[in-house]
Amino acid sequence: MTTLVQAAHHVRRGARASYGFLTAGAVAMLNVLGLFGEGAVFGLEHMVVGATWAVVFALRATRRIRWQRERVGQAPMDLELGCLLLMGVHAVVQAMGGLTGPFYPLLYVSIAFAGAFSDRRTGRILVLAAIAFEAVLYLATEGDGALQTLFMHAGFVVLFGFLSGLFTQAEIRRVRYQSRQALEDAQERMRADARMFRLVAPQACSERDDERLFRSSVEEVHQSLLFNLELLHRTLGLHTCVLLMLDDDGDTLCVAEIVSDSEHVAEGPYRSGSGAVGAALKRGVIMNLEHLRPGYPGICYYGDAAMVSAFVAVPVLDADSQRVRGVLCADRLEDRPFAPSEEEILRHAVGHLMRTLENERLFVQLDCAKREHTVLRQASESLGAAMTEREVLDAALRAAADVAPFDFAAVTDFDPASRCHRVRRAVGVGAERFVDLRFRDNASLTAMAVKNRHFLPLRGEYDPNNQVVFTRRTPLPDMQSLLILPLIVREEALGTLALAARRRDAFGDPVRPALQALANQLAVALANAAAVARLEALATTDGLTGCYNKRYFHEEMQSRLQAAQRFGRCVSLIIADIDHFKSVNDTYGHATGDVVIRELGALLKRLARETDVVARFGGEEFCILCEETDAEGAANLAERVREELAGKVFETELGKLTVTCSLGVATYPDHGRDKRSLFDAADRALYVAKGSGRNRVEVAHVLSRAS
Repeated sequence: MTTLVQAAHHVRRGARASYGFLTAGAVAMLNVLGLFGEGAVFGLEHMVVGATWAVVFALRATRRIRWQRERVGQAPMDLELGCLLLMGVHAVVQAMGGLTGPFYPLLYVSIAFAGAFSDRRTGRILVLAAIAFEAVLYLATEGDGALQTLFMHAGFVVLFGFLSGLFTQAEIRRVRYQSRQALEDAQERMRADARMFRLVAPQACSERDDERLFRSSVEEVHQSLLFNLELLHRTLGLHTCVLLMLDDDGDTLCVAEIVSDSEHVAEGPYRSGSGAVGAALKRGVIMNLEHLRPGYPGICYYGDAAMVSAFVAVPVLDADSQRVRGVLCADRLEDRPFAPSEEEILRHAVGHLMRTLENERLFVQLDCAKREHTVLRQASESLGAAMTEREVLDAALRAAADVAPFDFAAVTDFDPASRCHRVRRAVGVGAERFVDLRFRDNASLTAMAVKNRHFLPLRGEYDPNNQVVFTRRTPLPDMQSLLILPLIVREEALGTLALAARRRDAFGDPVRPALQALANQLAVALANAAAVARLEALATTDGLTGCYNKRYFHEEMQSRLQAAQRFGRCVSLIIADIDHFKSVNDTYGHATGDVVIRELGALLKRLARETDVVARFGGEEFCILCEETDAEGAANLAERVREELAGKVFETELGKLTVTCSLGVATYPDHGRDKRSLFDAADRALYVAKGSGRNRVEVAHVLSRAS
């Protein structure tokens, strides 16, 4: 009973979700049966079908709009609405003369309409459905003749569907491009205002933060300017009050803010060297003009339509350099010259405006400095906590990206003995070309930065035609900014930190000190990581062979046995011992004995896998731990070791020397359930190999069967 209820529930839910398709199918069937065919008498059944179709289409369209607002997948709903529309239009076409009637082009319109509001896949399905249904309908209502007409209709359906999708995609791209362009223009205007007000150099903060800082500061400056200009406009009875600021090149004037009653203010920018405004800029003094005639051409912001009678221009001087940065202009329509007291008011207003700009400039610089200090503090903490070279490099590159976003970064090291450089880490654009790149001490910027202990290039600009970063064969593509910082510890250069960006002035004076401090921290952290690695190597490896030592092997074996117990895996242990090693030392000397031990250690490391653990247990005895290896696989490895060592010839002062070894193999869980029992099993197998003539491999289970 429960199964029947669930089945009924699923059927009911499916019908609710797809009643649009059911309605479209019903209308299609009625079309095929000729209910809407030419000559049919329209009655109640046609009205019922039409009303039902309209209600269903309205409900599904409403659902589609709601899904769009909720960002739910719309493709199934688009297909459902497209099928409904297609069948409804077919009904109208059938009623108005059929597939060869004058209203047939409505089908092309419906295909284009449906394709414009759906994705490519849905549009293709609708085109195929339209062609297939028309073929069925044509054969059912029009007869078998004139198939050429059917093929022509199908071609036009495909064409309209394709053009609709093409035009829709083109319109979407156009709207997106215009939106992106409008956003970029707004950002550029904001940055231009920031440069005009000399708030801060654009590279003083990261790109993620400078936009926020510039926007808030520019808005604050504009609000202050507008308030002051409106106040001057009202108190002095002005017609226009405008603040004009010079651009970066000093050639043109831009409107920083304006309050005017005139409709004839010309759009900027304006040439800075002409008329009364140009005179105030060049001389750096107040220009006060009286009794001006109508149409006076010397006021640049009016062009040829100046109808004012009195004009004054007060130069805006930079507080530090006393350079002219702009001019504050005021004018009146009435012939009432500006008195000295009014000039003084305007001069004080300019001073107040410059103090506002200076305060905002200091605010932005302090905000950037605070943020840089936070980044450096966090980088110092991360670098101090990093114990491995990889952790150190990751932390340093993250911090560098926060200080000055880059498109490419690399860290190199330098070996004074071989005079070679190596790229130990590279990230960003084309980084794969530089992974583990090695080059001799050449004339590259990297080598010169190491030699001179100084950052390069001096201006932070990259010229691929004249500058070599690493080698001539590996240029940096599409980069305009470059900074290579030496990594120095106790007057010794360890390598470099290289940063590159596609934008200009990415690593200028405002951010370079922070990057240099970061490079110093990176150098110390790398030296510490190298020291830690050396200490770990001394604590875990054997000095003679480079294999792991006994203590580390015990710890690793315990850990891997626990993992094997947890996941049901096998682990094999091989114990190798050089045969008659005492006689080698007694006959050829301990130096030769050390050579033999080193050779066996190198042989074991070469034949073992990366996941295997090779250790010297003391004297001439070695152990190999093979994870996920059964007894047969471990025995094969042991046999290869035995054969290669037996074939090795050592040259000594007393002549040629050959040695052999015996090996014992045991596997968890077949021969031991814990570390101790596994060692005992392998040791017994080794004892059997020694007692059976040496230079052989024995497996623990052979010993068990023999006993």
